[in-house]
Amino acid sequence: MATTKLEIGEVARRAGLRPSAVRYYEERGLVTPERRSGGRRVYGPEAVERLALISFAKDAGFSLDEIRKLLAGYSDDIPVSARWAELAAAKLAELDARSLQIETMRAALHRISRCGCNDVEQCARGIASKRCR
Repeated sequence: MATTKLEIGEVARRAGLRPSAVRYYEERGLVTPERRSGGRRVYGPEAVERLALISFAKDAGFSLDEIRKLLAGYSDDIPVSARWAELAAAKLAELDARSLQIETMRAALHRISRCGCNDVEQCARGIASKRCR
């Protein structure tokens, strides 16, 4: 049974991407054409699935370097579930740190929105002495 061979435009269409994105992911080592035919990239249908996984990971907040680690940064005997677990734990810790930073920023913005200072020097003294609300 012959397997379906897809040119880059069809792979991109099926994956909901532009061909330039597929080429970019190829340059970054995330997807590889099976071969070139007449100077054109030819992909198997698994390329569409690989691109779906890449899109999912990007939507979950993973960087391309983290996605590359998922795909090729582990020995072959490490199951993908363990890879996801490790990467997700690190990403969740990163989100927790960002959440704390956001809350700190929110409190500071609420504080300065109630500023009653007349000039920058008065405001700087209030902040330095922690008397600013």
